[in-house]
Amino acid sequence: MANRAFGLLTVIYIVLALFAGRLWWLQVVQYDQYATRSQGNYLKTEAVLAPRGRIFDRNGKLIAANRLAVDLMYKGGQVLYLDRILSLLKLSALPEAKDEPVSVMTNVPLALVPTLAELTSGQENIYLVERLERTYPRPISGPVLGYVLLANQRQVDKGYDPTEQVGVAGIERALEADLRGVRGVQIVEVNAKRERIRQLTLREPVPGRDVYLTLDYDLQKAAERALEEGLQDVNRGRARFGLPSETEAKGAIVAVDPATGEVLAMASAPSFDPTLFAKRPRPQAEIAKVMTDKNLRLLNRAVQPYTPGSTFKLVSSSLFLEKAYLGADTVFRCAPYIYYGGRLFKNWASYDMGNMTVREAIAQSCNTWYYQAAQTDPRKMVDELAARARELGIGRPTGLEVSEQQGFLPTVAWKRATYDQPWYPGESLSIAIGQGAVQVTPVELARMLATITMSGRQPEFHLVKKIGNRETTPKTTLVPGEYWKVLQEGMRKTVTWGTAKFRLGDFPVPTAGKTGTAETPGKRLGYEHAWYMGYGPTDPGDPRPPLVVVVFFENGGGGFDVALPAAKKVMSAYWKVGEYAPKPTPPAPGQ
Repeated sequence: MANRAFGLLTVIYIVLALFAGRLWWLQVVQYDQYATRSQGNYLKTEAVLAPRGRIFDRNGKLIAANRLAVDLMYKGGQVLYLDRILSLLKLSALPEAKDEPVSVMTNVPLALVPTLAELTSGQENIYLVERLERTYPRPISGPVLGYVLLANQRQVDKGYDPTEQVGVAGIERALEADLRGVRGVQIVEVNAKRERIRQLTLREPVPGRDVYLTLDYDLQKAAERALEEGLQDVNRGRARFGLPSETEAKGAIVAVDPATGEVLAMASAPSFDPTLFAKRPRPQAEIAKVMTDKNLRLLNRAVQPYTPGSTFKLVSSSLFLEKAYLGADTVFRCAPYIYYGGRLFKNWASYDMGNMTVREAIAQSCNTWYYQAAQTDPRKMVDELAARARELGIGRPTGLEVSEQQGFLPTVAWKRATYDQPWYPGESLSIAIGQGAVQVTPVELARMLATITMSGRQPEFHLVKKIGNRETTPKTTLVPGEYWKVLQEGMRKTVTWGTAKFRLGDFPVPTAGKTGTAETPGKRLGYEHAWYMGYGPTDPGDPRPPLVVVVFFENGGGGFDVALPAAKKVMSAYWKVGEYAPKPTPPAPGQ
């Protein structure tokens, strides 16, 4: 009997030992596995989106920001309190949901959010979603600022959240790495009814870096307005040639500080409102109109290449002087035309304008003066023109943070490789006045003018003044040359005696500049590209800050008639003269 009892106790002890061992194995050895599995029933991990960095102008005016938006989503199936939800939203029914959740309401009014949160709490089929939406309190030229879109599948595969907004063009794209923040992570505890009980932040989201641009918002808007108002001058020219009028101007304005390379204004027309792409629901009809517009309103014309016309004569003048093709006082007659190689080469004026040095040739933009100068050695000269243009900043990057195209400078080797033809001397005459195959961008022209203005100190252009706490350091390089003053004198004479005198001769700030009217292949008179580039103050003792401005109107007509008035408006806004002069403060009542 005792043996049987002892045996039974032994079996019981063995079973208890096995049970205890199993408990030890489960609770100690495999604790992490089963604890995680257990908690997974009521814990879930969520990403917390980081705000995109804000964009300010140089004076702290807010251009781009973010706002918290709330959407109501429906994934199909039964919904509790449906009548109350529909009544609250003034809807008759929920939208049909098939494979993916659909939006019941985008941008739910903040006043309705608490009530909807209570009605949808614990429901799996209908729920509120928070997201961050890009806003533009002070939008500037869309092609320059750019826009954002929700991350596409390729970007999601690279680590973006599907609800994250990504810079697609312009400044928004160029500074994506800085503007984009780092997502946070939180664990949310929910009960069986899917109600949120509490949440624990594992990693705080890190907002993107704030960016301060070099742009001056007020000057930027003045430049944009000058482009819009230039349409009247364009259509005045159209009427003079019996051509149909335009509905909007196409062009660009670039204004920079020549000493630092800071871009103070960059406007492109036609433009678009970047808010169109950021807001929800998306206005598809308006976006489609922007994307398919025949005037290419997404294009930043400030960084696109065009035929420069007479503005390129500054390159030719510099080459002629620096390579000793002629001297500062060499005289050619500004005849109405010349013959060369059996071809007739005309000046813009049909009358004899007399003898001129390079200064007067710049001021009056005399084509035949440059034709005669280019005859010295036309085959050799084209390659030297290309090399000098590159030194002055044409045909290579300007330093801008945004994507830019480069101008084009033809050479003997290029023509041989492209057309299997030799370079003909008469082609050099056309290149010398900025016609033919040569092309420049408005920003390149601005950099060239800044280099001449600063007597060879060439600034690297930039649109960013500060990212976070990191300041942009201005950079300059020295371009070789001895005749900067002669070029400056010629452009000053443009205003005091030449093609710009009528519009800028009495301007309260002493300036200098160069007009340009570029013929466009296949286009009749009235469709030329209109250019003006100017700078000031030219008086070394003038206390006002320096400015370089380049104005371009695509197929706008004459530079004097169209581009020059727009440049004058930008200068007036910058130096606060004329219509932009400060208004006197009226006396207080009783004084």
